[in-house]
Amino acid sequence: MKRLDVYTIKNTIKPFFGALLVTTMILLLDRVFDLMDLIIKKGLPFDIVSQVMLYSLPFILSMTIPMSVFVGCLVAFGRMAQDLEIMALQSSGISLNRIAFPVSIVVALLTVFMFWFNDRVVPESNYRLKNLLLDILEKRPTAQIKPGTFSQIGNFWIYVGKKDDKTGEISDVVIQQLGSGNMQTIVASDGIMFIDTARNLNFILHKGYLHDYDDRENIYKRVNFSEYRLQIPLNDELIRKQREWRSDREKSIKMLLTEIRQLTDQFIKSGKKDMGLKRRINTLKVEVHKKFSMPFAAIIFVFLAMYIGFVLKRGGYGPAFGVSFFVFVIYYIFLISGEDLGKRGIIPPEVGMWWANAFYTIITFTTYKLWVNQ
Repeated sequence: MKRLDVYTIKNTIKPFFGALLVTTMILLLDRVFDLMDLIIKKGLPFDIVSQVMLYSLPFILSMTIPMSVFVGCLVAFGRMAQDLEIMALQSSGISLNRIAFPVSIVVALLTVFMFWFNDRVVPESNYRLKNLLLDILEKRPTAQIKPGTFSQIGNFWIYVGKKDDKTGEISDVVIQQLGSGNMQTIVASDGIMFIDTARNLNFILHKGYLHDYDDRENIYKRVNFSEYRLQIPLNDELIRKQREWRSDREKSIKMLLTEIRQLTDQFIKSGKKDMGLKRRINTLKVEVHKKFSMPFAAIIFVFLAMYIGFVLKRGGYGPAFGVSFFVFVIYYIFLISGEDLGKRGIIPPEVGMWWANAFYTIITFTTYKLWVNQ
């Protein structure tokens, strides 16, 4: 039996890492295009770009590892069924569940590791990634000037309705400068934006007017112009800052539970009438249970993959990825809908984050009863 256990595990490990590489690269493609933009257009050094890639990886792995467990097991057990190895083992009195036992033990250990990984590594990498991206935006502030939104560069707030990255042409421009006791607002119909050799952000604006208000002397004036030039000095150095604020995905379980306790006390003191607090508590509970529910799905996927592989009797990555696509789409539909309904309080957050696993537990048990034992 020890030889059989080692054989089953070895058959699963190779397709698992193959699937992990493929699924991780697919999810990294979007990030790769962004990174190429950072290198080519914004002139960032390769080591900074590598850090962005490195900090992006843990969050992606938290999703692709459970997916790869299913693909790896489906490839391994499908090939064993195709080569009649499972039938030979069954004729020797070895059950399907016993065949899957060593793989399930390995995956259970992997699940425990993923609990720790999702609690410690993923939040910290998300936190560092956010800080690094914010530092990059401050180094290259033109990257954060997006059409239809206000962007802050130094003590200037800048709004553009439309922006052409190739020509630098902009339209529907509003620039507000805030200073001590003085506020200046510039409104223009169109203009050109560019960075000169001295690393200054230049605006040449056309057909507009300027509002100038001095709070200290209580003087207001408006000036119309046909052309107005504005120059904003830029900081071209990448200054790394440490920001204290963390989003929910950047918090450990301990941080989330501490905030839940604090908000629960406030909710009780409000007479359980503050629905804003209640929704915030639900959101935090969703994040806590998400750290456990997704890794736990890997254990369910071991048995589901074995039963499906036994029925299909086909190995190879083609059939495995074909079946996996439908399995993962349904899983994430349940996950996303449960997350949304749990945050809104329509269903308990615990139910919302675990009903995808419950659904596939039922599917696994049904597959075992209807097809394997027939």
